[in-house]
Amino acid sequence: MALPPVEGALFRRNYVREPVPLADSARARQRLLVFFTDFLSPDQQANFVTDVERQLGIEYPRTLNGRPLHHNFWRQEGIIDVLSGITLVLRLAQSRGQLNQQRALAAARGIIAEEGLHYRIDGALGVHYLVDEEFARVSETALAGLGQPRFAAANHALDEALSHLDPGRQSGKALIRGVFEAVESAFLVVINQPKVNRLNAQSIDAHLKPILLARHAAYGEAQDKVDRAMEMFKAWVHSAHPFRHGAPLDQIHEAPIDLAIMSATQGMGFLRYLVVP
Repeated sequence: MALPPVEGALFRRNYVREPVPLADSARARQRLLVFFTDFLSPDQQANFVTDVERQLGIEYPRTLNGRPLHHNFWRQEGIIDVLSGITLVLRLAQSRGQLNQQRALAAARGIIAEEGLHYRIDGALGVHYLVDEEFARVSETALAGLGQPRFAAANHALDEALSHLDPGRQSGKALIRGVFEAVESAFLVVINQPKVNRLNAQSIDAHLKPILLARHAAYGEAQDKVDRAMEMFKAWVHSAHPFRHGAPLDQIHEAPIDLAIMSATQGMGFLRYLVVP
């Protein structure tokens, strides 16, 4: 479930989320520019320019007379360099005191979380993927396949599922449940059977398998390939089912996050297979 709205928070923070954790964001970049000027003195900003060129191996953007163009760095440089720049800022922020660095770290983490980026900042000031690079690729690819209007419900479900990776509302059960809902919704669209309203082994065999056999008819041993793929799909459906339902009050019905990430990764793979022929 979504967290309740926070009293006094901006409307955008309470009610507007990105459709999926993002690799990049113009809003985040603009806020990082302000973060840079808020927590570094002019002298430290000059040191930042030197650090960028020395450690990142790129030429810092400048005017014709050599004045650094900080807004060009934060708004236009590649996301890899911008994320690395966050760590450089946080290191320099300590020269104005430990408290300044702590505040800068909290501010940077807030920007990443509030703008829906799929990264995190560790206690040693390094930036990482929220899960890992492979998971980021899988989720981005799955959502790219859900861009058609007919997959709007699946898109919404996957959006909600991935939001439960956020440390503030992390839930393995909700991640599995949301990915399952996304896969089920896409499955129902693909098979186009009005009387079928559930994803299960019977509906996979009766309605999805014939579609896939036709899709792969040109390949040798298509029947065997599809049968094996559908057995994996049915096994995933079976493994996700326990987390789609409630439990007695004396049981903690939550999924370990590593198990949930494994299940979600598999589910998003099947989702991509369904929607991207």
